[in-house]
Amino acid sequence: MKHTPSCLQQGTLALILLILTPFCATAQAHSDDQDQAMFSESDFYAVIPEVVSATRITQKLTEAPASISLIDRDMILASGALNVTDLLRLVPGFQAFHVNANKFGTTYHGVSDDFPRRLEVMVDGRSVYLPLLSTVDWNSLGLSLDDIERIEVVRGSNAPAYGSNAFLGAINIVTRSPYTETGGSLKLLGGSQNTRRVEGRFSAPVGNTQVRVSLGHDQNDGSDRFGDGARNQYLNLSGTLAPTLADTVLLQAGFSDGYADRGDLGNIDEPSPISKRDHRASYQFLRWNHVTDSAGETQVSAYHNYLNLSIPSPSVADLVEYEGLPAGFATALLAQNPDFRLDGEHGKTELYDIELQHTQPWVPDQATLVWGLGYRQEIAQSGVLLQERGRINEERWRLFGNLELVPADAMTLNFGAMLESSSTSADSAELSPRVALNYRPDEQSVIRTAYSQAFRMPSLLDKNAQSIIYDPAGDVMDIVVVPNSDIGPERIKTAEFGYYRAFQSVPGHFDVRIFVEDVDNAISSFWITNDDLDGRERLSANNASWRNSGAEFQLRLQPLEPLWLLLNYSYINTTDFTVDKGIPKGGLERKNKPQTPLHTASMLLNYNFAPRWNFSLAQYYMDMVDWDEGGYRDSYNRTDVRLAKEWNLPAGQRLSGALIFQNLLGDKYSEFYRYNEFDQRTYLQLQLEF
Repeated sequence: MKHTPSCLQQGTLALILLILTPFCATAQAHSDDQDQAMFSESDFYAVIPEVVSATRITQKLTEAPASISLIDRDMILASGALNVTDLLRLVPGFQAFHVNANKFGTTYHGVSDDFPRRLEVMVDGRSVYLPLLSTVDWNSLGLSLDDIERIEVVRGSNAPAYGSNAFLGAINIVTRSPYTETGGSLKLLGGSQNTRRVEGRFSAPVGNTQVRVSLGHDQNDGSDRFGDGARNQYLNLSGTLAPTLADTVLLQAGFSDGYADRGDLGNIDEPSPISKRDHRASYQFLRWNHVTDSAGETQVSAYHNYLNLSIPSPSVADLVEYEGLPAGFATALLAQNPDFRLDGEHGKTELYDIELQHTQPWVPDQATLVWGLGYRQEIAQSGVLLQERGRINEERWRLFGNLELVPADAMTLNFGAMLESSSTSADSAELSPRVALNYRPDEQSVIRTAYSQAFRMPSLLDKNAQSIIYDPAGDVMDIVVVPNSDIGPERIKTAEFGYYRAFQSVPGHFDVRIFVEDVDNAISSFWITNDDLDGRERLSANNASWRNSGAEFQLRLQPLEPLWLLLNYSYINTTDFTVDKGIPKGGLERKNKPQTPLHTASMLLNYNFAPRWNFSLAQYYMDMVDWDEGGYRDSYNRTDVRLAKEWNLPAGQRLSGALIFQNLLGDKYSEFYRYNEFDQRTYLQLQLEF
């Protein structure tokens, strides 16, 4: 792939700015009172952090078979982010984008459309991946950033631990335990796009159970050009109970509803409609942990997710304006096609999941085995996306395990695999294995090599999508999409080399990952001929393949007590991208435009420059990219700034305020659709803790 000198210069300039900015900031004066810093995390890197999301075994980063990025409470506060997807800009190799003002997406290593579908996203281990849309609907999560303790991001395929949805990686959002907080808080935020946000939290013991309640209301008017606004309100309950010293029970439940406008913002000469998409979501989650006498642990979890998406039927005037139909014909067409909508995000979906997991140390400090099995039922119904196929059910079984061996003090071996089967797949069960060797030359560093092969089972939508339009007489007018029951799983082979080092003299770490990923049998649109109105119809097929190769690194340092810095960079070269579109669309294509940004970089600097004053600076750079559906987007730089002050009040209460600037330098840019421009934005936040 060719890269113009001007773009290389932009990328180089961005990296220079990212590197030089923190050194300029450290030259500022600081007082001896910095031990009162609001967001100090000097103890965080005193030891190497432990994670669970790579293998389901609690491991230090130097023992895990994958590169893992942690987004902790301090990073969440310092970033000034207003939603979870913005936080993922701080993870090397990730691309986050606004599809429109209130539709968000995130992908790992590019190659995506407005419905990224190859990442598993979990909240405390509960999958929030939607069978109906084959993606995550961030609007309906009903999750406040204040609810989050940390986010563990596995960079690279994690199907051996969490299955098909973790084809390219896994995100586990870990919420704050009710035991870690007592009391309440009230937060108000307002600013650009007429944003109004109110959030409340309260945690207290109820008998021998610690309970937390969080609720909120969030609303904005969207962009001035499109008025693509949104509103959401939510209520979450979380309770932790320890009936015995060996048992812990976690119960969670939540509800959210609201709306978020949807639309294709790629063309203003022939404007597309903006549709108001209502959502109503709920979940229930139960997890029981029991520690056995032999130092093992048994975990049983069960949960249910429900989501109802609703878009109103179009009017005759809508079809006249947006489809160019005569009014009389439009009236008859709507009568014959009552489920027709101007946007596809319409329908109901449910997910039931139950899982048993057991962890057992075989030989103390030398061998640990985790294994388990799970059952999942996915249900979807949509008159728009599935039509006459009605209510679709799929059952999936999974059997997984990971063996951690420590044959020598300086060496760790991980052997993991996931076996998955589907009730609707014509193929046999698929096995996704991984092997990794970690060598520790000293206590603070590790050299890791790993190889994995993973499969992504087709989703309900991949196999069952159907869209047919009937003329006023009831005859087929246009076959738009047809189902494909023969579609098979996607496959990825990954080889990687990693190096991680935790620093001693200066708190922090350095992490680098070098990788090659070969994706084949990838699912994309395929076109076949027919005899209807436009002479063609679309289906999903295993018709694409590509290779990702490159490197990514993360550097985190705390050179002074009041100052810490995070620096990320990734180089991702997507080559050999081929897709067979079928004869009506030109057959085999070899795309030359970048399907993945060649360079992405981010920096987060946090500085407590005076007692109870905090300043943070974030810088983001993304190279040019050609998004599927969204089109070709130029590279951009974005600068965010946050200034915060804290006051102690009587009776142990605390008041804090923050002024947040996003895209401070004000150069508008487009992240996905051409005319969905991200401009300069300002927000004021106040929070009372009591």
